[in-house]
Amino acid sequence: MHIDRIELYLVENRFHKPWRTAYGSDPGNCAVFARMISGDKEGWSEASPLPGPNYSCEYGAGAFDVAKRFLAPSVIGRDFSSARELNAAMSHVKGNPFAKSAIEMAWWCLDADVKGKSLGALLGREKDEVDVGDGWGVYDSYDELIENIGKSLDMGYKRVKLKTMHGWDVEMLEAVRSVFPNETIHIDCNSSYTIDEIDTFKKMDRFHLAMIEQPFQNLDIYYHSKLQKQIETPLCLDETITEVWQAEQAAELGACGFINIKPARVGGLQNTLDINKICQQAGIGCWIGGMMESDVGKAICTEAAGIANMVYPHDITPSTVNYPEIITESVIEETPQRTIQCVDRVGTPIKPDLEKLKAKTLDTFVLEAE
Repeated sequence: MHIDRIELYLVENRFHKPWRTAYGSDPGNCAVFARMISGDKEGWSEASPLPGPNYSCEYGAGAFDVAKRFLAPSVIGRDFSSARELNAAMSHVKGNPFAKSAIEMAWWCLDADVKGKSLGALLGREKDEVDVGDGWGVYDSYDELIENIGKSLDMGYKRVKLKTMHGWDVEMLEAVRSVFPNETIHIDCNSSYTIDEIDTFKKMDRFHLAMIEQPFQNLDIYYHSKLQKQIETPLCLDETITEVWQAEQAAELGACGFINIKPARVGGLQNTLDINKICQQAGIGCWIGGMMESDVGKAICTEAAGIANMVYPHDITPSTVNYPEIITESVIEETPQRTIQCVDRVGTPIKPDLEKLKAKTLDTFVLEAE
């Protein structure tokens, strides 16, 4: 498949209200959208590392610059028969998985369009719909959080994820479990703790959480493995896993019971498949996380959530939950059973509305084959 044209869009969209976590507060998102064209076929993608280098070392404008200056020029005008070949062509750039995923996932959707197949068919999707969970950030009071958890459970969500930070952890969980003693709940620490705080996590065993997500610094495997050996609650790695080899090491060291795979965070869909296979062989469960994408990115994540070994409700919610302004041709919708339907649309599962996209675009780059 010959790559004739690549278009990159740096897009900013505001949330309904700021999203608060351990690393700060984001008023909106800044994402890279990519459009890859071969002949009369096209594929779209979205990579959403957030506006600043807080969740990871990447951020929207930086990922756009890397994709524009280093990645797109390395693949334009070339023929690729597989995502592995495409990834090899970008391997001279170290790290930068979000930037790489913008190119790589657009290639997958283009390949699906060229072959007249759905993205899910190319990925080996096994499910027609996937379970999704709900989640809540840090609030001004426990009462406000408990009220929101109650809403999630009343709506039928099968699990709830809670953000934690210093001063909003053990006592918060005591308050939550006093009202919801048996419901499926897990916490996400967003890399905000250190190995010196193991006793804090030992205290959490009594809350019977489904998992503790990413307590220690991003990219750490060793200290997570030490913690996992000292507590009963399964750990889940998120920010740590950006490459396939990190999943291999995590499995070998017994660093976790789950891995939250965000396709954009791990460099795209081929790495998503490879990491999931490693986890399946090691008895580690996987699920798909979210990065506050529009429905372009969320629909791609939904197709990945339908493959084997995805064993926990996913962080995929319609973009209407996050954004007052929708920039796509269509939207994903939750069923009353709190599932999201996968789609059999040829090529890109959900495309952006180009005019609405351009209205939110901060910068654009176009590269054509000579």
